[in-house]
Amino acid sequence: MKLKIAIACLAVLIVLISVIPSFRTSVLNSLSAIYASVLVSLTNQNRAAANIAELKINPLLEKAAQMKADDMASKSYFAHNTPEGKTPWYFVEQAGYKYIYAGENLAVNFENSEDVETAWMNSRGHFLNIMNPKFTEIGIATSTGIYKGRTAVFVVQMFGAPVK
Repeated sequence: MKLKIAIACLAVLIVLISVIPSFRTSVLNSLSAIYASVLVSLTNQNRAAANIAELKINPLLEKAAQMKADDMASKSYFAHNTPEGKTPWYFVEQAGYKYIYAGENLAVNFENSEDVETAWMNSRGHFLNIMNPKFTEIGIATSTGIYKGRTAVFVVQMFGAPVK
């Protein structure tokens, strides 16, 4: 009897995932093992190892990162500039973040936070953003979409130094 109930529940879940796009997206997002809080912690661990001050989470940078991640996921692109030519700073400004310095790291097609951070640390440009002592704040977000014909998790890491 328990097996029949489990099979019925699985069948309902499969139907929901296949016919309701928003349900599919929320399920896929929850299956992603990429977590903003883990990425912030890993980023700050790398900075601390180099005696660089930790980054504080800023809700406006999180909003900017979410807008950019959602934009990439909804339009199936992976680039710092949008297909319409909008720069990363467009999203930062739309979120209402006033900055002196800002930076952006992107990742796609990773399955966990540790692999994302490792890839960023092994890429000179991403590494320089992570280790930039001018940055004092951070916001990270993920979004699930289609990239190159397959489901992908887009990761956006925004850095900033606010106007004082």
